[in-house]
Amino acid sequence: MKHVAAALAIKEGRILLTRRAPGQQLEGLWEFPGGKQEPTETIEQCIEREIREELSLSCTAKHVFTESIYRYEGGAIKLIGVLVELSQEEPELTVHDRFAWVPLADMLSYELAPADIPIAKEVINAYG
Repeated sequence: MKHVAAALAIKEGRILLTRRAPGQQLEGLWEFPGGKQEPTETIEQCIEREIREELSLSCTAKHVFTESIYRYEGGAIKLIGVLVELSQEEPELTVHDRFAWVPLADMLSYELAPADIPIAKEVINAYG
């Protein structure tokens, strides 16, 4: 099972969501930015690297908030939501075509990737 880190960047009642660009797997769906954990790194190192690669932002991983297991057609993933603090709010997009700072209460009105939905619900319950 692949372990995938998801950045939970919460600031002033809003959270960062990104949308998968055309041609990407899950294109058009919104998600918490992040990516696959490499064998040699911790989940915290993974999310810091992925945010640097995908969004050109530096971030500090705080701690794991929650996890979600989802079985996609290509195999199961464990999505690990990590609370992070970003260095700034304006990312440079590489694998996404849009980003938004979304009010927590509005998160579920976005078409989220299936593995992200349980984590979104837990974030709303804890912070919303």
